[in-house]
Amino acid sequence: MERLQVLVALKRRNRFLNLSVPAHAIYLGIAGVVALLVCGSLLGSFAVSSLTDSGRAGRLARENTSLKAQVAAYAAAMDTFRQFVVKTEQMDNVLRASVNLPLIPGDIRLMGIGGSVPTTPAPQVDAMLRRVRFEQQSLADIEGAVKQQEARLQNVPSIWPVQGWVASGYGYRPDPFTGARTLHPGLDIVAPPGTPVEATAAGRVTFAGWKSDWGRCVEIDHGGGIRTFYAHCRTLKVSDGQKVSRGDVIATVGNSGRSTGTHLHYGVLAGGNWVNPENYVLTQLSAN
Repeated sequence: MERLQVLVALKRRNRFLNLSVPAHAIYLGIAGVVALLVCGSLLGSFAVSSLTDSGRAGRLARENTSLKAQVAAYAAAMDTFRQFVVKTEQMDNVLRASVNLPLIPGDIRLMGIGGSVPTTPAPQVDAMLRRVRFEQQSLADIEGAVKQQEARLQNVPSIWPVQGWVASGYGYRPDPFTGARTLHPGLDIVAPPGTPVEATAAGRVTFAGWKSDWGRCVEIDHGGGIRTFYAHCRTLKVSDGQKVSRGDVIATVGNSGRSTGTHLHYGVLAGGNWVNPENYVLTQLSAN
């Protein structure tokens, strides 16, 4: 059997120590050291890996919890927004009805045919965006219709031409000069001489001058077949072809023409026929 001889010198005693170790024992020792080193390395790697995986798992768990909270918040916000859109669509149809626009069925709104928008990863969000885009277009249509009605209403008589009191209304009555029963085609409004007479709506003056029985008078065309007539005036403040707005002073109260006293005769024609002017007055009359 091979052996390893080791000679150890002991200087203090001037002696030598001769050690004999079997070779296989050396080999086993070396193998043991190597095995310890390998095991230590593996254990260290496992420990590091475990700690690393544990940290990553914890981080992912925290991120997952945060994402779940965000998704829940987004879902709640989406639900609130959906309810808002539904109420807006309901009010939209009410507004469309008020301005004589056709109502939009619910299935058409859900299709969102009012225009295309970029698609999103979430189909629900994409559908909601299309409904909002459609609603924007509908509200724009309503706004346009409202502006048209506002412009039209500016040309519809709606105020008293002068403040005073009505001495004679619209309808049949005995003629003050002949006694014959005739149609009085307007209102006789008594007011002091020189009281300003206002245009009752926007329009264009088609006549400003003298007419035999009516004296000094003004006629205004408001469009849509509606005209207003102001007679027995003292002075005229407008001329033929002039554009006027509601509230503009066009004349003053007088007693010109075939008249029994100072007053303004106010008449309204619709489609060429005399109608009751009180049907075109939205304000109250107050005597001076």
